[in-house]
Amino acid sequence: VLQFAMITAEASHRNWKALFFTIWGGQAFSLLGSQLVQFALVWYLTKATGSATVLATASLAGFLPQVLLGPVAGALVDRFNRRRVMMGADSLIALATLLLAALFWSGSVQVWHVYALMFVRSAAGSFHWPAMQASTTLMVPRRHYARIQGLNESLRGGMNIGAAPLGALLVSVLPVSAVLLIDVFTALLAVLPLAFILVPQPEAGTGPAAGIGGVWSDMRAGFRYVLRWPALLLILSMAAVVNLVFAPAMSLLPLLVIDYFR
Repeated sequence: VLQFAMITAEASHRNWKALFFTIWGGQAFSLLGSQLVQFALVWYLTKATGSATVLATASLAGFLPQVLLGPVAGALVDRFNRRRVMMGADSLIALATLLLAALFWSGSVQVWHVYALMFVRSAAGSFHWPAMQASTTLMVPRRHYARIQGLNESLRGGMNIGAAPLGALLVSVLPVSAVLLIDVFTALLAVLPLAFILVPQPEAGTGPAAGIGGVWSDMRAGFRYVLRWPALLLILSMAAVVNLVFAPAMSLLPLLVIDYFR
């Protein structure tokens, strides 16, 4: 069996930029594919059903895993190999998307199939993003933390702006199954660099909280940390309120668009 040499991406190495941005580039393509698929699926549900209930249920399927898994995902990610977590999450998303593309191609897709894909994508993303964020601090020198974080947020914001018109163009010239295959391809672009670049791992703990049983202890420590920092608690509370108020309205926006421009 051919053994591939694993490249250690230590932040102290002179080539950390090449290693980090190779992974980062794959993740950027994967994010673009995910945004395109999200747009294509929401637009499909809007045109196929025209139902506010269907769109609201789809939004729930997309948000619920993150709400339920978000508090525990970070603590679990710290107990596993982060590179494998990211590879597993991207691979699971690619497989689920490929199955849905096959259903669209065969003409046997149903609404609940779309719900299932959104649920799986959201659940996998709940583990993928914390693993990527935590790995960044071990791959990037400390003095570049603010720059990389700004770059990440710029990427996410730019994707939110650019994915909608690009998705609209694609769904107007391609079937939904073809758009889904684009996401499968971009997910493979994200997995491929991780197969050859070894993401650094933090030193394993030795206390009772080091195992799976310490997850709840880590979660409580995280909540206590937030409660002791009033400014951070205020920001998180404001974000929660904004999401609670605007998310339901935004889920119905496609209906407004299709009715207004019909």
